[in-house]
Amino acid sequence: MNLPTASDWLYSGKAFLAAVLAFYIALLISLPNPYWSFATVYIVSHPLTGATRSKAAYRAMGTLIGAAMALAIVPTFASSPMMLVLAVGIWSAVALYLALLDNKPSTYIFLLASYTTPMIAVPSILAPGNVFDLAVARSEEILLGIVCASVVSTVLFPSRVSPVFGERLATLMNDAAHWVAWRLADPKRRGRPTLRLLSDITALDGLITHLAYDASRKAQTEEARQIRFRMTMLVPQVASLGDAIRAMPECDDARRCRAVLDEVLAWVGEGADATPEQGDRLRLAIADLRAGLGTPTLETLALANAVDRFGDVVDLWQDCAALRIAFGRPEHAPTPLAYRAVMPDGRRHYDHVLMAHAAIAPAMAFVLAGWAWLYSGWPGGGGGVVMVAVATAFFAASDTPAPLVGRFLLWEAISVAVALVYVFYILPQVTTFTGVALALAPPLIVVGLYTGRPSFNMGVLLLTSQSISDMVLRNSSAADFEVFANSSLGIILGLIFAVAWSAVARPFGVEIAARRLARANWRDQRRLARRDRSPASRAALSAMIDRTAQWLPRLALLSGAGPLNLDALRDLRVCVALIELRHRVTAHPRMTAAVDRVLDASATYFDDCIDEHAALLPPRELLAAIDDGMRAVLDDAPGVASTLLRYRLALLALPPAAPKSPVPSDQPLTVIPQ
Repeated sequence: MNLPTASDWLYSGKAFLAAVLAFYIALLISLPNPYWSFATVYIVSHPLTGATRSKAAYRAMGTLIGAAMALAIVPTFASSPMMLVLAVGIWSAVALYLALLDNKPSTYIFLLASYTTPMIAVPSILAPGNVFDLAVARSEEILLGIVCASVVSTVLFPSRVSPVFGERLATLMNDAAHWVAWRLADPKRRGRPTLRLLSDITALDGLITHLAYDASRKAQTEEARQIRFRMTMLVPQVASLGDAIRAMPECDDARRCRAVLDEVLAWVGEGADATPEQGDRLRLAIADLRAGLGTPTLETLALANAVDRFGDVVDLWQDCAALRIAFGRPEHAPTPLAYRAVMPDGRRHYDHVLMAHAAIAPAMAFVLAGWAWLYSGWPGGGGGVVMVAVATAFFAASDTPAPLVGRFLLWEAISVAVALVYVFYILPQVTTFTGVALALAPPLIVVGLYTGRPSFNMGVLLLTSQSISDMVLRNSSAADFEVFANSSLGIILGLIFAVAWSAVARPFGVEIAARRLARANWRDQRRLARRDRSPASRAALSAMIDRTAQWLPRLALLSGAGPLNLDALRDLRVCVALIELRHRVTAHPRMTAAVDRVLDASATYFDDCIDEHAALLPPRELLAAIDDGMRAVLDDAPGVASTLLRYRLALLALPPAAPKSPVPSDQPLTVIPQ
């Protein structure tokens, strides 16, 4: 574990200063629960100023929505506590479902709203007349914490998102350069390095969202999106290039191609230091290669396809290099881009069945815990009901929430122990505000040093915010062990129930989600292959890229290839090839008949994958249709023939263990270099 850096110390000090400031103001204006302001600062604070602003905005909106719903629900069902709990549970399910509709940080709005309403409604069940005061007080105290966190983060040594994104991009380009060399050294390679690179590319999304709140100039956010898209497309294009290289025959033209490839690899190997100007020179060399090949024949089609793939990789890498340089500059003219593919429209893939289940299960946990609490008549159990809502909602997006809720329980137990020491041994010795601040400073500053480290995120959040909440710092309060013990026991029991419920209600794990994503991929590929449908290319590509992003963490958890022979990169390549094929046919209407057989056979193949619940090897009928199509269109539309070859190679990029197609055929494969 790396030791904290100077920036870690600066952030932790700023967060503590903002928390103390919020606490002091809350005490000064006599807010009833000033600890909410203190804890809120730690909940919304982030080492990056832009991230703090975005989290602050989302938390403010989520709090107000949750409070408004509590004000609507509690008076309506005040006479029936059981129905009140059910109504809050239904709202929580709706809010969680809305939160799961997006994977961006902005989903925090509805996630927070889903458990803010129980936080206000549960204490109001026994005293419905206090709900308005409680909702207003919580809103005021949380907004105060948000304002203090945002102001301190912005005014005192702000840490901008732009430089961090620039550094992350430079690291990513260096990693991509190593991956390209690794992948092309043996085009059959697949596995963890590819998944890791795709995961790192996907991780840019969070920074891009925060960048919108902290960009140095307006164009930066769009440049970041363009970089993210091009880095994503680089992966399938390099994989296609690897297959194209393998398919090249041994001849003089192939040797010339390999010489140009060596130059391309040397330039890409420079990583973040690559200059865009070198791309212009390489593009001229590729144009000379293409001209030297003349009109492609069936024997030279593999070479022409390889040359086209050279061009795609050069265009993408040049764009990434140019955008990286432009991103760090002040205001300038728009950067000309070489890769002309249309940006995806941002459409996401939604698995509404799993999303509904993930939203309903936490709501049911809250309702059952609430009813059990009301039936027991135990006043101290209300805090446990609230924690059931918080813990189950917080991990609703996970396929396996039970272990995460278990970690939540562990850190909450540590927080209770810390609060116990402070409430009964340290704070009774302190009589001034300055003394309280000094007493809290050592643990909070030390814990705050580890903010932003994934393995410590939950611990930092709970040890800072929940320990303060457990201390219940008020204007004047005497320590009462019975009250403290009742509240703490209720919270621990509530979280134990949450762990058990998560294990029982959501036992499926990652495989079922991965299986459903694979079937969604095949359905989209079937739609792209349907001749009676217009190719919704941007929507299909957007959904495929989003499914790839959802797939990656799940594939990393599956052992080996899994029962489905899942390959996120292969599906992305097939989608890109189908989209390009449909567009090329649109530009060459006379080639439609030759490609129709390929599309019909493709639709049948994807139907078979769906029916068999597995990625099958392409049947001989499909490969033969592609071979016949290449012969038919080669003379009049060599670009269509090259795309057909690209599609063929992508289809065959399955692991050797892939199950055979259920469609029998005795027709031999046409000999095409592989």
